[in-house]
Amino acid sequence: MLSTRGQKNARSDAMASYNNKQKEPYHKATNPTGEVNFANAVNYLIKDDIMNFMREQKNLIEPVHLTYNDGPAGSFRLRNAMATHINETFNPTFEVTSEHVTFAPGITALNEMVAKNLADDGDAWLLGMPCYGAFNYDLKMTTGCDIVHVTFGEVDQFGLCAVEKYEAALISARKAGSRVKGLVLCNPHNPLGHCYPVETLKALLKFCDKHKLHLISDEIYALSVFKTTDAVQPAPFTSVLSIDPTDLIDANYVHALYGMSKDFGAPGLRLGCLITRNQELTNATRAIGRFHWPSEMSSAVTIRILEDRTFATELLERGRKMLAESYALATDILNNAGIKYYKGGNAGLFIWMDLSPFLGTPTKEKDGWALEKDLNTRLSKAGVLMSSGAPYHNETPGWFRLVFSREKDLVEEGLRRVIEVVKDMKNTSSGVMRLDLEFEV
Repeated sequence: MLSTRGQKNARSDAMASYNNKQKEPYHKATNPTGEVNFANAVNYLIKDDIMNFMREQKNLIEPVHLTYNDGPAGSFRLRNAMATHINETFNPTFEVTSEHVTFAPGITALNEMVAKNLADDGDAWLLGMPCYGAFNYDLKMTTGCDIVHVTFGEVDQFGLCAVEKYEAALISARKAGSRVKGLVLCNPHNPLGHCYPVETLKALLKFCDKHKLHLISDEIYALSVFKTTDAVQPAPFTSVLSIDPTDLIDANYVHALYGMSKDFGAPGLRLGCLITRNQELTNATRAIGRFHWPSEMSSAVTIRILEDRTFATELLERGRKMLAESYALATDILNNAGIKYYKGGNAGLFIWMDLSPFLGTPTKEKDGWALEKDLNTRLSKAGVLMSSGAPYHNETPGWFRLVFSREKDLVEEGLRRVIEVVKDMKNTSSGVMRLDLEFEV
């Protein structure tokens, strides 16, 4: 009945996390046994600010928003508003204009569109491990592309030595017959919450220039960088747009992605944009944009937010302050419980948490990844939804992504449940290190 392509899509697990009926969410007063969602990377801490702003807007929806307006790349007004925002916050080395900006319904769509326009069937993209789990769908599902995952072992993937790992993976892939077209970064990193230092970015640009690779920088968490005492001398966010490409790389090989989902706490707007000086890529992306037309209703909201520079600036500052407070709350609980986590992060909405000591001992029948899945099932039964390390292509099992950008009582209750589960695992597993899992809030 279906084409070969359709059959493959029908068998895909791309909708697995959406097909299950959502459980009633936790609420301290009305549903204290409800599910705690630590899986979806949304900044819930600023939702009231956004909602109040929208309620205050007069004539938010205008007749033009019921039309096709300026076409599928986003209206001129929308692209101008985003260009102004990028110029004020990303410190680009050139003036970003509406002609550099192309909108689509989210970065998910843009990953697919850019991959289609830069790579042919069978071509591949370099991605460091761990990496954002949905890249596996975004870059592969409809594009015919493949992914070459790069392992780092004990090497700091944000340091200069990481370039050698990327180069080794590239050489190995080419020897195996892969045509690698580019390197995809998530900066700040998802799930590690670490910003790439400027010197590392320059080295990666040189690496891409040497091998004629495109560099795509997903910068969706760019302005969600917060203060923390965990990270020692954390790197600030540096956009690839802020690095002068002279003597590093042809600017036509450098592309940034940004949108409204994370910094502005509004993934439901489904608006993301490509920013590039590559006119041919812009033309190609806009051409297939007719199949990825952004909503004019979402555009109307986004324009109001971005054009009100005072509100946008204050919202972002408030968001960073609240992220710092929520991160401190969550990590204090984890530290008091003796649960380890990646401490190099100072950005994003999540903590990369190490629950590997509670997996138990792998056997011939059940390896570490199967044990990780078992632990995730137990967490789910306890009413905690989290993403585990396997979909993020972590190098070792037992790591989980904890989204901390939630209300204080929800973070406390969710972590209480996590600790209860791992305490039980500690008591029933042999050979697991002793940890202090007493917990008070």
